[in-house]
Amino acid sequence: MHIIITGTPGTGKTEITHELSLMLGIPAIDVKKIVKENNIFIRKKELIVDLKKLRPFVLNEIKRKEDTIIDSHLLCEMRLPADFVFVLRTEPKTLKKRLGKRGYTKTKIDENLLCEKLDYCLLKSELNYRCIILQVDTTKSKPLTAAKRIATAIKHKKKSLDNVDYSKQLTDIMGG
Repeated sequence: MHIIITGTPGTGKTEITHELSLMLGIPAIDVKKIVKENNIFIRKKELIVDLKKLRPFVLNEIKRKEDTIIDSHLLCEMRLPADFVFVLRTEPKTLKKRLGKRGYTKTKIDENLLCEKLDYCLLKSELNYRCIILQVDTTKSKPLTAAKRIATAIKHKKKSLDNVDYSKQLTDIMGG
């Protein structure tokens, strides 16, 4: 089984993947490590990853293992073999705080908040994957709690979890 976990930066992908990996006994693939070890950047200074070069490396890792969990905000941008795709979502005000604690610039925070409000990762995942795609609201949940919800969704082959829509908050950007 191959499980993809994607979403805007700051939604909890790495921590939830770690908990889910322990819970299910399925190895997690570290995309950040693949990128760094293979220097897969278009512009390293800005940490802009070359998705065309990244995909074959990720595919190779997936093919080497019968079961995998893989997380990255970049995974919504590519088509990979997957049985489930989980798009993590976080309310923009909470996401802004999380990204600020990481030291993101105002521009980078604003870009990521816009992506969250536009459902960017969800829409890209729906274009790229032909499997079950579920949204998981991580605004108030701890990583272990979210991982348990994901594990239950996998076990019961759920068709939906959370229905998240932050598009009403776009008026903040548009001056409304």
